[in-house]
Amino acid sequence: MNSTFTKPLRGIIFDLDGTLADTGLNFPQMCIDAGLPEGTRILEHCAKLDDQTRINEILSIVEQHEMTGAGNASWILDAQQVLSKLQQANVPMAIVTRNMRRAAKLTIEQLGIPIELVITREDCLPKPDPDGLLMVAKQWCISPHELAYVGDFQFDLMAAKSAKMKACLLANVRNQHLHDEAEKVIYLFEELLFMCGLN
Repeated sequence: MNSTFTKPLRGIIFDLDGTLADTGLNFPQMCIDAGLPEGTRILEHCAKLDDQTRINEILSIVEQHEMTGAGNASWILDAQQVLSKLQQANVPMAIVTRNMRRAAKLTIEQLGIPIELVITREDCLPKPDPDGLLMVAKQWCISPHELAYVGDFQFDLMAAKSAKMKACLLANVRNQHLHDEAEKVIYLFEELLFMCGLN
């Protein structure tokens, strides 16, 4: 699906890794290092474990990967220029990520991302739960249906839909199978300017 929004967005929430920043996270290697089958959703797996020692061991491995990726982060596509324009136009922006706060903070500092409101897995249930997205909408006092969540993965679309926000997919070579699940597919961040009534 690739719909046209009838009204300008009043704010945009972004995923971080794979959306604003390329951190080169290698999820298959993360699973291998943690002794888990490839494709395991690690945070969900840990939530089901009773062994706190094992949970800490797995999360420590995840955190090492996240911090290494954050230290090597680079901007994706035209995100830097478009976020600057959104900031100048006073469009509310936030980040909701499954990353830990320390890694997210490092990525944001490395790239100079001009977003202050950042929700991490320490603040809410991780996506696909919509909790973090709804926290942002509440803080902004803006109805969720007037906001968009932009991400690159299925959990991003699921969270947006559950929150009643516009589900916006940033297209890449790995997520073509998700195009039909998105309300809007974008190929460059510049498209967000038009969605916010800017040009």
